[in-house]
Amino acid sequence: MTAKTVDFRACPCGSKRAYEDDHAATKALGKAQAKRARVADRRGTGRGIRHESRTYECEYGMYHLTSQSRTRHLGVAA
Repeated sequence: MTAKTVDFRACPCGSKRAYEDDHAATKALGKAQAKRARVADRRGTGRGIRHESRTYECEYGMYHLTSQSRTRHLGVAA
């Protein structure tokens, strides 16, 4: 069985993985979440594991994954 990856490249905004469009970023997000869940199951706990929760578009028009919630990103008080 071979692992299928989502194509990415380095973004000009920094050292992050950049995806061409929202569809590719969403697909990568699902793969990342599944991988983190498998790691947590193996370890018996999810403590200390960063969980990507959403995608966002940077100023260069590329898409990235982040573990920061949209509420925290926008600075909205709960």
